[in-house]
Amino acid sequence: MYHYFIGELELPLAPEKYTLRLRQNNQLVQLADGTELNLLRPAGLREISFELLLPYFEDSPLLRNGVRVYKPIYYLNRLAEWAASGEARRLIIYRSLPNGEEIFNTSMLVSLEDYQVLEAADLGFDVRVALRLREYVEKICQKYVGNL
Repeated sequence: MYHYFIGELELPLAPEKYTLRLRQNNQLVQLADGTELNLLRPAGLREISFELLLPYFEDSPLLRNGVRVYKPIYYLNRLAEWAASGEARRLIIYRSLPNGEEIFNTSMLVSLEDYQVLEAADLGFDVRVALRLREYVEKICQKYVGNL
């Protein structure tokens, strides 16, 4: 079982899949003699993207027991507020076996980079939302005190 939280908000359904992308910042350099060197740099920020389904009806057979479900407009309003706030939120993904045993979890601060609302006739009254989140690292100011 998967449970997704963005901030305090639990998503009504776990996405079918998600993509985690780790950008490398390595730099390829070509020397005068044609030799190539790969200059290794620290990894970039992770990006995570997924689509979520927001069911309109609370008795949808897709829903898990015990998860509080709101109408799609509630989630869309929370996303719009998040986009306008310019704040990072914590993304938590709990993974567990059917017997309740935890497998491993993901917890990371993320910014909302992009979201798209997808409505189609075959979804009925349900709404699909595509999200793209980027890892957020808080600014750390360091001051060097000493002799150079």
